[in-house]
Amino acid sequence: MDYVLHDDIIPYIPQDNSPIKNEYLSEFLLSTPDKEPPFIPTDHLRRWIETRKRSLEVTSIHREVTEGIRVTVLPFYMGRRTTADEKGNDIRYWRYLIRLESLNMERVQLRERFWKVFSVTGNLESNRGKGVVGMQPILSPECPVFQYHSHIQVPVPWAHMWGSFRFEKLNGGSLDVKIPSFPLYDRTYWSNSNDKLG
Repeated sequence: MDYVLHDDIIPYIPQDNSPIKNEYLSEFLLSTPDKEPPFIPTDHLRRWIETRKRSLEVTSIHREVTEGIRVTVLPFYMGRRTTADEKGNDIRYWRYLIRLESLNMERVQLRERFWKVFSVTGNLESNRGKGVVGMQPILSPECPVFQYHSHIQVPVPWAHMWGSFRFEKLNGGSLDVKIPSFPLYDRTYWSNSNDKLG
């Protein structure tokens, strides 16, 4: 499941009763072809959303534009798990959605990613690699947007993440596009800490 911007949804009139091919469709949506809307949420979907509300909630949106390429980041806190080692530390899990948009319609290809994660303990980690999620997407006038999501785990309740994408231009030059800084912030940890102090 992923987030889609409202402007990216193209209205259409389906020709069959099941226009969406997804194994979970019947579990989450009930077909009501003679009514408006033609699909309604099931109780199962309502329960699923309720149990995952915290990890589905958009708490912040971060944007940066570099030479006509806009990068939008939406971080989602997924929860924490205590490790099985003798220290019993918590690992926090984050999912983040990245949306890349070419605003000037220039044809460019994402070649590399560079990430930095700075934690509350003062630790700075760097990561670099080819493309994203196994791809090197092309932004063009025909396809000006690329969106993906990924995950990260951090052993602290607060960190920041930022970086850049290196794009290759059609003329062979390169362009480094900033990824905005965004917080990895465990709100439940801090609210529980404040409860203990008060």
